[in-house]
Amino acid sequence: MSGTIYQAAAGALLQQMRLDVLSNNLANVNTTGFKADQPLFRMNPTDGMPPAAASNEPGRITPYAPPMEARTNYDNGPLTRTGNSLDVAIVGKGFFEVQTPDGSRFTRKGNFTVNADGVLATAEGWPVLGAGGDIAIDEGAVEIGDQGEVFVNGDSVATLRVVDFPEPYNLVKTGDTLFMPAEGVQGQPVEEGESQVAQGYVEASNVNAIRTMTEMIETLRVFEAYQRMIRTADEATAKTVNEVGRSA
Repeated sequence: MSGTIYQAAAGALLQQMRLDVLSNNLANVNTTGFKADQPLFRMNPTDGMPPAAASNEPGRITPYAPPMEARTNYDNGPLTRTGNSLDVAIVGKGFFEVQTPDGSRFTRKGNFTVNADGVLATAEGWPVLGAGGDIAIDEGAVEIGDQGEVFVNGDSVATLRVVDFPEPYNLVKTGDTLFMPAEGVQGQPVEEGESQVAQGYVEASNVNAIRTMTEMIETLRVFEAYQRMIRTADEATAKTVNEVGRSA
């Protein structure tokens, strides 16, 4: 197979990977607290590196194409008013801390509920942590102040734990809009004035649907161009082989 076909196939595969990322973003355009991923290509990261070494670089699928990575966009999404007293959104920096079976995870998805144990929890049932641990919610009217104070029937019961991480964020998506910090990265309580908690609101996805659809169309056009390149190179190779065969 010619080098041209190898290069075109590698380019087409990268466009397919890019399309997968964009498709996942578009599928989550209505997912509360979702953060979009941005497919990025690192150009010329291995100048002077032997091909064997370059092919082992993280994110590189072939020495014929630059490596690709998906970088999460942590910009805040727009707020959507729900009127539900257990729905909360962070205005500014920070993440809610959630206790899952796999350990602490962090999220901006604030459509909470009360689980079977009577504690504030995510829709999946994982406890939402306060400054002192689980937040018990007895029956009654729930109010949440702009600094995360939780009141039940006017009595203070806890304060939501809102933490932030050093930027640029070194976090890993683990599904269900949850993030896990990289090893050695610790969350710190958000400083006063850097964020507020809005009760009765949730943060919508930060996916820009129109821009994402435009990028998907562009990706498909580039993919089709690589397909034509492969077809042209294959036809040229076949013609050369047939003509050489006849002349011999």
